[in-house]
Amino acid sequence: MKLLIVEDEHLIARFLANGLRSEGYMTAVSPDGDDASERLEREDWDLVILDLRLPGRSGFDVLRTLAAAGNDTPVLVLSARSSTETKVAALEAGAADYLAKPFAFDELVARIRALLRRHRPQPRDEAAEPTLGFSLDGRGHELCWRDGRRQQLSEREFALLEYLARRANETVSRERILSAVWQYQFDPRSNIVDVYVGRLRRKLEPAVSIETVRGGGYRLLVG
Repeated sequence: MKLLIVEDEHLIARFLANGLRSEGYMTAVSPDGDDASERLEREDWDLVILDLRLPGRSGFDVLRTLAAAGNDTPVLVLSARSSTETKVAALEAGAADYLAKPFAFDELVARIRALLRRHRPQPRDEAAEPTLGFSLDGRGHELCWRDGRRQQLSEREFALLEYLARRANETVSRERILSAVWQYQFDPRSNIVDVYVGRLRRKLEPAVSIETVRGGGYRLLVG
């Protein structure tokens, strides 16, 4: 799962990023509201952790931008502003939850898990569409076929398949895949996406097909 942390305090941002990575999440940090708004427009995120006092656009501005764009990415506000009025205003502006600083890290993780469950009502091991003939078990990075067979995937193979399955029949560019699965840790000209698609094809075909769209990217086909 991919989380965007919008926090201008470097020490807090680093603490959050490192702590959430240790919990198994992929994290990235935006230091201000302008950068966060741009990243939310061009990249897919599973959840946003948002401070309200930010350079550039405020956290409220970010919430309003998401609402205007129809972006339903869940937002957990994490702010030192603890008044009831501020909490109510943030929730009415589109935040899914609100946690005041100082906070307990365990509570933050619990709230994140609850939001992700609420935003994606299907359990993680049913992330793929039923018509695909398989489900995904995130606890063990396993591909589970309907006939009971279970196939081990690497962390990146699992993340790539989950990303494609959530966008079944949609053409997804290599750039979007790199952003979501590798977080730009590789040169966009790299063939790493093609390599991993090839690995998945060998594990999925002939039951499921990943189509190459010339000049566009890839598409997981639903029969």
